[in-house]
Amino acid sequence: MNHHEILRFTQIEEVPDSVWCDLTNPGSLFTTRDWSLTLRRSNQTVPVEFWAIRDRSGCLLGIPVHVYPEAPARSTYDVWSLHRHDFEPTSGSMHRSRRHVLIGTRNGQRNGFLHSRRPHDPKLVGSLLQAIAEEHRTSVVSMLYLDRTLLETVRDQLDGWHAGFSDAAAELRVPTGETGIDSFLDTVPDSRTRGRIRAELRAVADEPPAVRIEDVNEIEALAPTLAPLLVKLNQRHGQPADEASMAAYIRASANSGLRPQLIITGGLTEPKAFSLSVRDSHLMSVRAVGLDDERLGNRAKDYPRVLVHEPLAYAMRSGIQAVDLGVGALYAKMLRGATAVPLYSLVRIPHDLGVTVVPGGDRKRLDELHVASPKLSDTTLREWAVDCG
Repeated sequence: MNHHEILRFTQIEEVPDSVWCDLTNPGSLFTTRDWSLTLRRSNQTVPVEFWAIRDRSGCLLGIPVHVYPEAPARSTYDVWSLHRHDFEPTSGSMHRSRRHVLIGTRNGQRNGFLHSRRPHDPKLVGSLLQAIAEEHRTSVVSMLYLDRTLLETVRDQLDGWHAGFSDAAAELRVPTGETGIDSFLDTVPDSRTRGRIRAELRAVADEPPAVRIEDVNEIEALAPTLAPLLVKLNQRHGQPADEASMAAYIRASANSGLRPQLIITGGLTEPKAFSLSVRDSHLMSVRAVGLDDERLGNRAKDYPRVLVHEPLAYAMRSGIQAVDLGVGALYAKMLRGATAVPLYSLVRIPHDLGVTVVPGGDRKRLDELHVASPKLSDTTLREWAVDCG
């Protein structure tokens, strides 16, 4: 029987090169070494541990773990707002100021592990998550943005954890070996969606070409100019944002160790819209989109152009298999040919936290999603529910 050992590095900077060399296959763009170290440098107040499991031949699995300090109720990293779970605090509960341990990352969809090229028992994933929770037994421990496959791998292994639907991401699936838009349109089953895409592409055919920048230093220099557009889009959706933090996020994304691509319409000095993506050899992810509503007015064509059409054209030319468009504005993305991908959360709540989990939360959240994204059928939404605890 093979012996397995769990490793904990209390600072991600201490992880030896031998461990990183073993863990060459990312389950997500956003658990890689470069991305995790970039996030660590961008927020020095949040310790980042690294956990791994190994056998006699080397490491099999690994994942960063972010340890957020006690925070007020409206903290960005407050577990109640992140998971949108239905939790009820008891009277006198101190759950609003409990430390929160986040496994993986909140900055990317399809959360996953780094893993080796060698096969391993799927139960090792659950063993590693349980070990992390045991070390941080007095904290809320969670993992966000799991796809259905990873959720099903671990949900029956984790005693005391709660699983639930959290949101749906949008993904453009890129035809293999094709470079023309018609080959993508052939994969879109809805004729009205195909017509919308063609109309939007015709509307920008005579527009000046979008500016594309891949140089990290150039993107960093433009961060203060782009941040106000990102703030405006966040405010439109009722989300708090400030220019300093948005500029820092743009710089961190550009420095992630993945290949960045910035797309701008309207020019460099007074941009109207932009998107910032990162990519590896197979997957591209749109990390930020900003708009200047005052300059755009009713010219809605800049939004789908920077969010969908320009990234898709680049992906098809580059041999990328899929473009992750992230969560939010799902209906608008599906109207441009994107596929909805359900995402789930796992959370483990300490017994002394003073909260109970109210059943039926999945159904409530899925009903809300159906109202916002009517292209999703009732059958699909029922299949997405897990509501397990």
